[in-house]
Amino acid sequence: MTTLAMSSYSVREHLGPIEFSFTDPEGATQSFSFPFQSLTTLGDFPARAKDAFGVEEIETVAFQFRGGIEDPEIDAFAEGLAASGVRLLNVAIDAGDLLETDDAKRAADVEELERWIARFAALGSRFVRVNPGSPFSPHHGEQPPAHLVEALARLGDFAAQQGSRLLVENHGGPSSDPTWMLSLLDAVGADRLGLLLDLGNFDALMQPVMALMFAPAGSAEVDPVALLENVDLAPVYAGIEKLAPRAELVHVKAHHVDDTGAVHPIDLDRAIGILRSHGYDGPLTVEYEGTGGDPWAKSARVLAVARDAAEVHA
Repeated sequence: MTTLAMSSYSVREHLGPIEFSFTDPEGATQSFSFPFQSLTTLGDFPARAKDAFGVEEIETVAFQFRGGIEDPEIDAFAEGLAASGVRLLNVAIDAGDLLETDDAKRAADVEELERWIARFAALGSRFVRVNPGSPFSPHHGEQPPAHLVEALARLGDFAAQQGSRLLVENHGGPSSDPTWMLSLLDAVGADRLGLLLDLGNFDALMQPVMALMFAPAGSAEVDPVALLENVDLAPVYAGIEKLAPRAELVHVKAHHVDDTGAVHPIDLDRAIGILRSHGYDGPLTVEYEGTGGDPWAKSARVLAVARDAAEVHA
């Protein structure tokens, strides 16, 4: 049965500064920081999400806990879950780079991921999502490397031992290629690994976003909303079609809500219709990526559109 959930990332602009790092296509570490205002806390998010969105399940993102794995805010978040009765559906963990070819570095990344998985599994998280390599990794063909398959098999077993289900997401780099992703899922095996399908994380949308992130200082300013509105979305819908049969969790992605309440750039009715045509009736989590305005109101609008589409296609 389809349920709707909300990610804390949707309202990140009110949850304080965030920092994260990824390996770029040249193998260098790139760090990004956003000085968002602190108008509420992650500890308060479960109750606030329940009140504002009417949801009983939420997701969060590990890098939003700025103090790392020992951040006291994780304990406050756990208390918020318990007090509100809200369930933790999934945690997105972006640590490490499992496509790293150096065995020692990759082993250290696996160990760090295991610590994060255990931390959130103890909070009752149904799923834990890791990246199958850096979102900025170059594509090296349709077959995932053996060292990635081995790392995910180990993490899948570990997550199961902790009481959670390991997922990977189409999240940039080779993971946004549906053919590559299906090969990876088959290689690791459904007993150890599942798919989080993000409706917006395909190359047609990810590549312009990445180009903006890596734009040289002093480059002409580009309006990301206008940039994405001009994208040919046919490959996005084709990617959803290809991955939908394997999805266990879906991120309802939106980049913009305009003044009329219309959600852009993805047609959520069309996307959810594709999911339904393949029999998907699992949870839908709103992950609003727009900026500016009131993120609570805009996230609520995306959720309302998703709910309507889910009901139409039930």
